[in-house]
Amino acid sequence: MKRCIGFALVLLVALLVTSPDVSAKKRGMSVRLVSPSGEQVKGNQWLFVIGINTYIEWPRLRGAVADAKSVRDVLVSRYHYTEDHVVELYDEQATRRNIFRKFRYLARKVKKDDSLVIFYAGHGHIDPITKEGSWVPIESSTTDPSAWVTNHDIKNYLKVDAIKAKHILLISDSCFAGDFFRGKRGKMPEVTEKVIRRAYELTSRQVITSGGLEPVVDAGFGENSIFTHFLIRALQENKKPFLVPSELFPDIKAGVAENAEQFPRFGTLTGTGGQQGGELVFFLKQSSRAAELTAETLERSEELERLKRMVEEDVRARQREAAEIVKREKEVVALDAQIAAIRERLGTSAARSDDNLDTMLAMVKRKEVQQRGIFDLKKQSDVKEANRNAEIERLREQKRKRLIVGVEDDIYKYERIASSPFGDEMKEAAWKTLVAKYPQAKGIAVGDTERLMRAAVYGPKKVNSIGMEFVLIPPGTFAMGSPADEIGRYSDERHHRVTLTNGFYLQTTEVTQKQWQAVMGENPSYFRTCGDRCPVESVSLNDVQDFIRKLNQSEGADRYRLPTEAEWEYAARARTTTRFNFGDADTWLSEYGWYAKNSGGKIHAVGQKKPNIWGLYDMHGNVGEWCQDRFGRYPLDSVTNPSGPSKGSNRVIRGGSWYYGPRYIRSANRGRGSPGSRSEDVGFRLLKTQ
Repeated sequence: MKRCIGFALVLLVALLVTSPDVSAKKRGMSVRLVSPSGEQVKGNQWLFVIGINTYIEWPRLRGAVADAKSVRDVLVSRYHYTEDHVVELYDEQATRRNIFRKFRYLARKVKKDDSLVIFYAGHGHIDPITKEGSWVPIESSTTDPSAWVTNHDIKNYLKVDAIKAKHILLISDSCFAGDFFRGKRGKMPEVTEKVIRRAYELTSRQVITSGGLEPVVDAGFGENSIFTHFLIRALQENKKPFLVPSELFPDIKAGVAENAEQFPRFGTLTGTGGQQGGELVFFLKQSSRAAELTAETLERSEELERLKRMVEEDVRARQREAAEIVKREKEVVALDAQIAAIRERLGTSAARSDDNLDTMLAMVKRKEVQQRGIFDLKKQSDVKEANRNAEIERLREQKRKRLIVGVEDDIYKYERIASSPFGDEMKEAAWKTLVAKYPQAKGIAVGDTERLMRAAVYGPKKVNSIGMEFVLIPPGTFAMGSPADEIGRYSDERHHRVTLTNGFYLQTTEVTQKQWQAVMGENPSYFRTCGDRCPVESVSLNDVQDFIRKLNQSEGADRYRLPTEAEWEYAARARTTTRFNFGDADTWLSEYGWYAKNSGGKIHAVGQKKPNIWGLYDMHGNVGEWCQDRFGRYPLDSVTNPSGPSKGSNRVIRGGSWYYGPRYIRSANRGRGSPGSRSEDVGFRLLKTQ
């Protein structure tokens, strides 16, 4: 139903004041509320809510009373409003006489330093003769305007010499509520701390409406109208200590516009004495924020503890299952020995009376049962391990997503400050505050939010003695190979589940010619003139192993090696399942890698294209990369920490190169080469163990 003739006019006039926190009041204490300027707030915060569903002559509404009570609840629970400063009128109480009596009560009680919130939910109407909007009290006739409460009446009470509040905000969720805007609408500046301080110092009279001169809907989400739903959600989700209407309004407008054919408005309430730039300030209760943070911290702590228990239980379970399988296999070995002994005795003088076919048949049957038991045990163990790994991966992903959401929120706040013409003086301090929250981002250039995101979520880069940069790749489970319908797929890319139980550091780029020369003292590359930042190539697997051995010796630790094929693909995919680590289409390939179409027939300096989400560059193209494994068929079943076949002459090469087309630089594509072979399109990158 529409909230006009069938329409709810919601009027929220918010006047911010000081009142003691309820929890503190119970302890016999008072809260010293501080304004945005740092001074103690002197006044009180008042709230006046009106909700009418059960009209006598006008159509009944469904959610007006619920809207009014919901607004009351969120302001009392999360902001500095107390029940002794709340005035309420619902249904039969909301007569024209009572509404004016409450206005006059507020005119007597509200002081010049106080603030007031008035929320009206009920019918609204435009007089067809005067063209003026009105509230419709419960007893009003549909044709007699004498019992209506006009916008002119409301504005008269909201003038600075009537209700003498410092700040008033009027919010009207109603048809034709745009009638309040028949005057000047001030344009608000970008919201910054400086703006909030200035806005609070000035007297304000503002209005937010659910629409212009059009009907608005009564129905919405749950028991609330669409407009009130998004108003309450914005107030509920706010975590800032100071919130002004101009910052509250965009979230309300976006939510309503996407879900209804009405467009909320925001501006100054003309002719009431408000000063340009003045705004009401909602003060968030610190106890509310502290409780949310405590709950949030507790939830994350429990989540981490559960993940830790899952990993520990997985290790213990695998040990128990492996021990049981070994026990069964020993029983089979013992039975085989008995069968062999009978076979040797048969036909000789050492034969015993029970050395017969019946005995041998019984042993064979026992062996069949034992072998089936071992097979079933291994199968059950695989299923259980897969289920445990899936739960561990789910918890890890949940933890990662929570962190990403938090970092994105902080980056958004920083970018709002940095992009505002009023934020120049705070830009540097904002970046320092952001980095202080995520120490792993230390050293990242000011404003490089993309690198900050990667560092905050996946850890800081590690840099070794010759300038190689490494990023942490977390443990996890993924589908290695390619699905049967992938474009360009080869038959040796069998899809199978792989679990890597240990995180590792992987070099962000391919090993460069400068890094190779620093260790080996010479440059074997075919493209030497490309420069120090270009990848080293024309190196065999044997050459690479010499490089690794010397690097480990120079750093006094045996921590560097080539990645296994599984580690390489897991890192390249970075949790994606598509042909490339950015999607399936070739369209964007030139933004992520050097290949036949854009390379010009040569290698290029590392790190010029976009990285994957883990901060790894050139995983598609530039040069192919040696891996540790021998080349062979993939396993049929799920595997954990695979290291390739134990036999075979060729070694794996991954990633494709500048020479090949899209098919050969897919995440799943496999290459191979003999350990002694060299090519101008094959290089490598290193793995560093934790």
